[in-house]
Amino acid sequence: MDDIRWFAVNRYGTLPVPALEGAGLTIALGGEAPARLAVAVDSPRAVAAFEYAARHRVPLLFYLWDLPPWRLGTGRPDPTFLLGGRVRRIWRPWGGYRERAGYYSRIHFVARRAAEVWCPSEATRGDIRARFGIDAHRVPFCYDSHRFGPAGHREARSAEAISLLSISRLTPQKDHATLIRAAARLSPKPRVRIIGQGAEADPLRRLAADLDVPLDLPGAWAGDDEIVGAYREASVVVAPSRFEGFGLTPIEGVAMGVPVIASDIPPHREFLGNRVRWFPPGDDEALAEQIGDALLAPRPAPEPLSDLTIEQCAARFLPGLERLLGGRR
Repeated sequence: MDDIRWFAVNRYGTLPVPALEGAGLTIALGGEAPARLAVAVDSPRAVAAFEYAARHRVPLLFYLWDLPPWRLGTGRPDPTFLLGGRVRRIWRPWGGYRERAGYYSRIHFVARRAAEVWCPSEATRGDIRARFGIDAHRVPFCYDSHRFGPAGHREARSAEAISLLSISRLTPQKDHATLIRAAARLSPKPRVRIIGQGAEADPLRRLAADLDVPLDLPGAWAGDDEIVGAYREASVVVAPSRFEGFGLTPIEGVAMGVPVIASDIPPHREFLGNRVRWFPPGDDEALAEQIGDALLAPRPAPEPLSDLTIEQCAARFLPGLERLLGGRR
C-alpha cells in the first residue's frame, strides 16, 4: 500500500513529490489503489480527494491556497453533505456565497472535515480562520526552482525593445489595467506583455488601444519553456495584483534576476521582503515611477529564494505528512 494518494490539478502541484519520495514516502499521483493518506494540494481536486479518503477511510490533508473575499462576500455555505459516496449540496436561495456558491460550499465542507488544512501564507491563514473557523497550518509551497534560475538575458534597453511582463489569470483582481495605465504614463511607451487567460482579455486590449500602449496579449497560457523565455526577455516584471494567496510571478522574476515591481499586499511582503520594488495597489502613477527607476538601475543578480525551493518545500511538508501517517514505518 502506498503512503499517499496525491491529488493535483497540474504539474506545479506535484513539484515536491520526487523529493518526498527520496525521503522514503511512496506516493501515487493517480488511480484508485488504497493509500494511508489522501492529499489535495489545490481546491479543484479537493472534492475528489475527500471522496477517495471517505471510500478508503483514510485521513485527508487539504492544502487551501486562498479564499477570495469577492467570491464569498458575507454569505454562508450551502447545505452540503456526503451521500452515496459523493459530495452533494442543496442550493441556498438566499444568504449564500456571492459567486460560485456551489464550488465554495463544497470547499468549506471538505475543509471542515479534513484531518488538517494547510495554506501558503499568513494572509490565507487569517482568511481561513475568519471565514471557515479553521486553524490552518501555514506551510509555504515553492516555486519551480529547477526551472526558474540564473540564465542568459537579452539586454533590451532601447526604447523600442523595453518590455514589461506580467503573468497571471486575467481577472479584475489581478489588476493588469493598472499596469497598462502606468505604461501609458511613460515616454516612450513600453511594450506590455501579459501571459494568461480570462474574461479580462478584451477589456485590457480595449484599454491599451485607447491609451496607445503596445500590448502583447494572446489571451492563452504559455508552455513552461515559453514562460522562462519571457522572463529572460523582460526588462521589468510587474505583479500588480490586489489579492494573492501566495504570488508566484514576482518570486519567479526574482529567481531569474529580472527587476521586479510588486503591489504592496501582505502575501507579496511576506515572501519578497526587500528583493523587489513596491507600489500601492491600483496606483498607476506610483507604478510608472517605479518602472522608470527600475529601468535606470543596474540589473539585479538572480537571487534564489532558498526558503521557497522545491527541496525546502518538501522538507517543510515531510514532518506533517509523517505525523498524519502516524510516523515512519
